[in-house]
Amino acid sequence: MKAKTRLPRGAEKRARKERKGLDQESWRKTLLASERGTIVKDAPLRIALCYPLPYHAAMSSLGFQVIYRMMNERPQIACERVVLPDDVRLYRERGLQPVSLESGRPLSDFDLIAVSLTWDLDLLGLFDLFDLAQIPVRRDERSGWDPAVIIGGPLTASNPLPLSDFIDLAVIGDGELAVPAVLDALEDASDRDDLFDRLAPIAGVWIPERDGDRIPPTQKVTVGLPAYGQIVTPLSELSNMFLVEASRGCPRFCKFCLVRAPESPMRENELERVLATIPEWAPRVGFVGAAISEWAHIREALRRVTDLGKGVGISSLRADRLDDEFVHLLAKGGMRSMTVASDAPSQRQRNKMAKAIRTEHLLGAARLAKAHGMLKLKLYVIVGLPDERDDDIDELIAFCRELGAILPMTLGLSPLVPKLHTPLGAAPFAGLDAIDHTLERLRLGLEGKAEIRSTSARWAWVEYRLSQGAAEAGRAAHEAWRQGGDFRAWERALSGLPEREALAAAQRHALFPAAAMK
Repeated sequence: MKAKTRLPRGAEKRARKERKGLDQESWRKTLLASERGTIVKDAPLRIALCYPLPYHAAMSSLGFQVIYRMMNERPQIACERVVLPDDVRLYRERGLQPVSLESGRPLSDFDLIAVSLTWDLDLLGLFDLFDLAQIPVRRDERSGWDPAVIIGGPLTASNPLPLSDFIDLAVIGDGELAVPAVLDALEDASDRDDLFDRLAPIAGVWIPERDGDRIPPTQKVTVGLPAYGQIVTPLSELSNMFLVEASRGCPRFCKFCLVRAPESPMRENELERVLATIPEWAPRVGFVGAAISEWAHIREALRRVTDLGKGVGISSLRADRLDDEFVHLLAKGGMRSMTVASDAPSQRQRNKMAKAIRTEHLLGAARLAKAHGMLKLKLYVIVGLPDERDDDIDELIAFCRELGAILPMTLGLSPLVPKLHTPLGAAPFAGLDAIDHTLERLRLGLEGKAEIRSTSARWAWVEYRLSQGAAEAGRAAHEAWRQGGDFRAWERALSGLPEREALAAAQRHALFPAAAMK
């Protein structure tokens, strides 16, 4: 669930000030004291579950929490969380190592490191964690005394090739079947070669040392659902929210999206199974799913939860699914802003992207939000799409002015980063000049009318190069990180590298088809 809410006003600023005044151990205990659902245990096999972003982001990740519980359910395994420090520079200055939240054990003192990766540039956080822990970043520089490294998470469904030199294995796509089999192998293996022999037959497992750039098809499963959270804390971005995945996949065909039909078909959960996961003590419930608005039972679930006096959150809203009853239930659950996606700047481009949303749907969402006392509208739009023209951007400017007359609005802009395993996987990147031109046109056209938040063209380009790159792009990322990580360092590191190595590998091995449903 992509976090769309922040800590209460002033709370995040106070938390930062508090961190600076605390030593590492005191801050760790402060985090633990805020949590409900923490698992503390001892076992022979010790696994560090890492998130290469700070705590407030890590604890808003449902997948991270699911794997944490899954690993700790096994008697032979103790899984503890390690997150990226809020201030990496301060850690370096003080010579501090990343430590686990549960016991304060240094990251380097675990038998295995498991990492959840969501976004291409999370790779930099992984470099920081390893560097602070004094663990060699490259696999070929690690010894038998260093922990093995396994990755999973949403990034694996797109392109994990840039990670080739830094990891021992990856679970590609949904992990409900693969992760238990991997843990069986870890518990039973006598040495590294025996471990790889046991892992090789497991569907969805990639071992770069043996498999090279041949990545297995992305796993899409129906078992183990609904996924649900483990820990609730006020110090996450989704403050005090218990997360439950009511559906997985999507029935729509948007051309830019990894979670689309038919590659990621809609997998719905029964209402009572979803509600049964929610603990009585949870103050807020976040319903998670790429197409949660499409879930057949969403209205009844919202009604049942809000009738208990709990707050609610939704990971995504489809404007064409909203009606008076739906928005009333959201407002009753405490939502004070309406977040919807247009995804393309004009109706012409929405049609081309197979985005089944029309202008009147978005206007209707704004009117419903206002009618039910919401205070703000947030609209997400992708720019830099193929065949984008100035008149598309002019249409967006006029439309945002119309929306802003209904409710104060924020326009969230993301330059298109073509992702593998989507119909736009081979589309060109629009280019720095073209994106900067579009962003400036929007800023001038909406000055004083809408708040604009945008990913910069430069960092979108860096993400693009990683998302389309192979092992060489990962090495370039490591070099850019070593040189300070600014944009010039990235330009130098990536100069001369081909842009389409990952696409070429996928086409060479015919790895675009999704795995069969399990």
